[in-house]
Amino acid sequence: MPHSHLADLFADSEFLEAFTTMLLPAYLPQQRWFTSKGKTVAGTRVQAFHPVLENAGIALVEVHFSDASRELYQLPLSLNVGTEQRAFYQTKHPGLILGEITETGLLADAVPRADFRAALYKLVFCSEERASGLKAEAGRVLTHASEEAESVVPAVDTSNTAIIYNDSFFFKLFRKLDPGLNPDLELVRFLSERTDFHHCPPYGGSLGIGDMESDHYLNLGLMSGKVDNRGDAWSLFQDLTERYFAGDDDGVDEETLARARLLGRRTAEMHRALASAGEDRPDLVPEPLTAEYRGEITQAALRLLDRQFTQLESRLSELGESRQSLAREVLGARRHLEQQLGALRDRPLTAQLTRIHGDYHLGQVLYTDDDFYIIDFEGEPLLTIPERRRKRPPLKDVGGMVRSFHYAAQGQLLLNPERYGGRDLSQRAEVWYRTVSDAYLDAYFDACGDASFLPADDGDRRALLDLFILEKAVYEVAYELNSRPEWLPIPLKGVLSLV
Repeated sequence: MPHSHLADLFADSEFLEAFTTMLLPAYLPQQRWFTSKGKTVAGTRVQAFHPVLENAGIALVEVHFSDASRELYQLPLSLNVGTEQRAFYQTKHPGLILGEITETGLLADAVPRADFRAALYKLVFCSEERASGLKAEAGRVLTHASEEAESVVPAVDTSNTAIIYNDSFFFKLFRKLDPGLNPDLELVRFLSERTDFHHCPPYGGSLGIGDMESDHYLNLGLMSGKVDNRGDAWSLFQDLTERYFAGDDDGVDEETLARARLLGRRTAEMHRALASAGEDRPDLVPEPLTAEYRGEITQAALRLLDRQFTQLESRLSELGESRQSLAREVLGARRHLEQQLGALRDRPLTAQLTRIHGDYHLGQVLYTDDDFYIIDFEGEPLLTIPERRRKRPPLKDVGGMVRSFHYAAQGQLLLNPERYGGRDLSQRAEVWYRTVSDAYLDAYFDACGDASFLPADDGDRRALLDLFILEKAVYEVAYELNSRPEWLPIPLKGVLSLV
């Protein structure tokens, strides 16, 4: 039976049967944001449909896999009935078409449609609430914005969908959904609306289902102010390391050191702002770092070491001669590393746990001519939302950035073998890494001052930081072993540099 409204289709059992058994299983694995392409789809179910326009809305689709796991996805969908709309999709976006609905129209992803994108912006701008449960909120920065917005969809290959409004606001539409308050929304909203930290994109607003305070809240989208930038800090430091290796001495130039110091200060300012929450924000207010927590993170690091080293040992034969030699050297240091990781357990120290960035590295920082802006507060993507929202020592972020500096130096050599062919620059890379890391850390600790989230004793600070640097390097060993074996020497050298 033909339908004129998309919502009517989702009330039709015959359509739902075809949609869930034929259209979705064929469509989902072809989409870049579908994170489980390696799994077999056993079935799908429409959990809800939320109209946005008469012929466009948001479907929540539950995907069941053959291994008994399941995931929830957001699908913005539109019903296209006119000749012009059909031709638009067939010529420009054929990969976003789900199928032709008999006597009704062409069903496709709604994001390419300008009227759908404008409707999303209006929802947020007006802080609208819909009877279906769709709920939007506008941030303070939108009070100075235009009620109407032109929009574009940038060609970026990520697990979410981006929309840029009036070249001023960046709207991230989350595709894979997890119940609970997304840390990116929570932390950007807090930093922007409740603190004087100005080095993350300002909170523009959000779109979700239900109340943010609920454990069942679903965050569909986050809007933030667009930061004009020259790229991410990884690309900046690749340019700086290239310049360093082109010279003949081990001295690191002042521009590089100044950039590292500034990033250290901005990191400290972020951590101080995140630690400033009062008792009215229980999910953000700092808590004591207890002996139990010390034991927990120590045991977690030792378990990680055991898993990663077992995997490395089992795959030694797959590695080339030079990588195998390096891997054997790392494996030989296992007992020393266990002692190093375990030492923190019995070391009493006083500090606080706070909310942190959670996935902090050079790729999560944008740079301008003279400053840095920190982005993507979602946390480690492989963790659940409750895990990502746990309070942790801020030095965990710092350890991640220190490891990123190591990657910047070693990666420059690895990515450009023709540029450095015949030259052994590994020692110079180590000098750059240590000099730049020291500049970053000195500026960070100086800007933190006597912040209560840091141990007061310098030795305690270093012990805690070293645990996180080593834990990150050990994690990277298995990551590179499975994803990019040619990069494996970087974390292996990183582990050895801490022995």
